[in-house]
Amino acid sequence: MKLNVEEKKILYAFGCGNLENTVRRLKWITALTVDVKVKRGVLCLARKLDSENVGEWYPCFYRHLRLEMEGYFEAKKHIRIVEKSTDWEDLYGKAV
Repeated sequence: MKLNVEEKKILYAFGCGNLENTVRRLKWITALTVDVKVKRGVLCLARKLDSENVGEWYPCFYRHLRLEMEGYFEAKKHIRIVEKSTDWEDLYGKAV
């Protein structure tokens, strides 16, 4: 199954190791969401997880997704730290 970054973020935030509970939770989130674009994205993800035969490999997939997204967020944190601590004016001789 291929997921884009936004779908991975949604699954990271609202998913769990149990596929049935994850799909149920995503459907509830869809019902509670006001923004049409976000609602469509969450519902598409819920349908993706519900329609395909993912029951047997979902727990392993979810563990790998958690590890991947933790690495992603850690890398973003490091990038923010580097951007804050780097004096761009000294690097290029002018303010950026």
